[in-house]
Amino acid sequence: MAKKKQMARRVPRSATPRMYGDGKPAQATQPTPSARANDVTTPRTFGGAGRSTMALSQEYHYVPTDLRRLGILAVGIFAVLIVLGLVVR
Repeated sequence: MAKKKQMARRVPRSATPRMYGDGKPAQATQPTPSARANDVTTPRTFGGAGRSTMALSQEYHYVPTDLRRLGILAVGIFAVLIVLGLVVR
């Protein structure tokens, strides 16, 4: 039998972590204070990107139909397996 090789632990190549992107922070444009005071419909977000205020039912309207199709497919596959299991015996 072949002897198991013992490999040394890998050490990161550099002490600094990898940086993805151009390395510059994103610059968000801020509206003027007068425009902010007049804009009542926009929800205020603190930190990070703005989030959509869409309802989940509107955003994921396709999920129930996909789950129904997946369930029907799973039941069909189980039925085929059970029939094949009975036929093979």
